[in-house]
Order: sequence, then C-alpha cells, then structure tokens
Amino acid sequence: MRGPRIGIIGFGEVGSSFARGLIADGAGDIVAYDAPPGPTERGLALRRAGELGLALAFDPAALADREILFSSVTQDAAGDAAATVAPHLAADAIYADVNSLSPAVKAAVGGVLDAIPGRFVDVAIMGAPVSGLHRVPLLAAGERAAKLAGRLAPFGTDIRVVGREPGRAAAVKILRSVITKGLETLLVEALTAARRHGVEAEVLNSFLEIFDRRPALDFVDFLVRSDTVHAGRRALEAAQSADTVAVAGLEPAMSRAVAARLSQLAGLGLKERLGGVPPASLSDAVALLDEALGRRHPTEQRHGIEHPQN
Repeated sequence: MRGPRIGIIGFGEVGSSFARGLIADGAGDIVAYDAPPGPTERGLALRRAGELGLALAFDPAALADREILFSSVTQDAAGDAAATVAPHLAADAIYADVNSLSPAVKAAVGGVLDAIPGRFVDVAIMGAPVSGLHRVPLLAAGERAAKLAGRLAPFGTDIRVVGREPGRAAAVKILRSVITKGLETLLVEALTAARRHGVEAEVLNSFLEIFDRRPALDFVDFLVRSDTVHAGRRALEAAQSADTVAVAGLEPAMSRAVAARLSQLAGLGLKERLGGVPPASLSDAVALLDEALGRRHPTEQRHGIEHPQN
C-alpha cells in the first residue's frame, strides 16, 4: 500500500519521533518543515533530519503536495505555524495539530484554517512519542478525524476518534493533566517533606499499597463518592498535612490548596442532603458535585472572564 504524503511542521522531539516510527513502518514519503528560532535549534533539526534521511525544508511551500500534515511546534507557536503554512496547503489536505493546547486554543488554531472547513483535526498525544514513536495512543476530533485514523492505521498508528468537534481531544488531555500534574506536584511536596521528617520510604510504600490492594478505578470511585459526605473531615486532615509540610521548612502550596478545596466542598451541604450516605455510583457523585458547584458551560465562563462587566 502506498503511504500517504506526510508533512511534519516543527521537527523537534515529537515531530522527529513521529517521522522515525512512520518511516520504520513503511510510510516513508515525509517532508519536514521547520522555522528554527536560532542556530542551535536549526542545527539540531538538521541533525535529526539527517539521521532519518529526510530533507529538512525551511520554506512552507515545500508542503504544497502533502496529504496529511502534523503540526508539532511549541505551544505558543501553534497559531503562527497554521497561519504560515495555510496558504501553501492542498485543498484536500488534513491538518492534524498534535500540540498540547487547551480546547479553546486548539479550536482557535483550527479557525486559522477555516478557508477550507473540515481540514483541521484536533489530535491529543496521550503518551510519550520519544518511546512510543507514532504508535503512541492518540485521540482525534474533527470532521476528518476518522479519515485520518483510517489512512494511517495500516502504518501502526493508534488513533481513537472522540468526536467531530475540534477541541474534544484537547479537552480530554488537558483535563487529565489536572490529575497527572496535580499528582506530580503533590508527590514532590509530600515526598520532600517526608524525607525531611525521616519517613520517605514509609510514606511512599504506604501510598503504593493503596493501588496494590484495589484496582485504580475502585480507588477513584471510593474517593469521589465518599468526598460528598466526608469532605469536612478530610479538610481538617489536609490542614494538618499542610502544617506538617510547613514544619519541614517547605511552602505547603499544594496541601493548603487541597485543604481549601475540601473545605469548600464540605460547605456545599451534600452530607446533610444525602443523609451521610454517598451516591450509588461515581457518575452520580460527579453529577451531584457538578450541580452543587454551580455548573456553567465552559463558553459562558470564558465569556465572563473576557467581559467582566457583563
């Protein structure tokens, strides 16, 4: 099977990892385009291209015959990259933005390509391309997301379509990051404080035992459902955790934020409303918390931030 003509915009770590994997799996018709900000970046991009036997273009016109384009630039350059290459793209080209952006920013980047509706596909990378290459799990949203997935499937890509509206894939990744980045910073704060208290190994092992005893979903289910009735007690414990971190000479930024959020949740009155009995399911608990926290559509929230006088 003839591989698609692929263009990669931005030949950094992600772009070169995709190219490496695609070439290895037979999709070798690739053109890389980059606009390095300086000689160091330019030299690195040229070295990566040389290792893969690719010609690295510095003129976006080189992308004119590409069927599928991956944009893998720095986050702040995603919009400019789309604007730069848009005049040079074929009418039927699929433009897949794999940058880690918020749903609103991802949709705005897609808007740059509105001259030909539907060509933009929002792609979220859900793993590490350095190790997984082009086979890393990907989510995709957009009118041509299914076509993108089908065209690349024979070459080993793992693309799951999550909708036709750009921004949905970005929403999954960026909101999952609330959990992963939050956990990362909590672990740094907790383990550093634990080391200073002389209990680092004990704290880490007792935390890991939680996941050894039960499946991850069961643990998430337990935490969220029970939060509706136990947030008050947990807020007091979190406040003491913050004090313990502070005693170790660290600023307990994460611990204090946790205590404050738990106090807010306790103030919603859900324990009294539920008679002290958690909701029957995780979904029920999230729906109840959503309602109690004063649900507003994300577009309304953005509107309120942008136009506070309204």
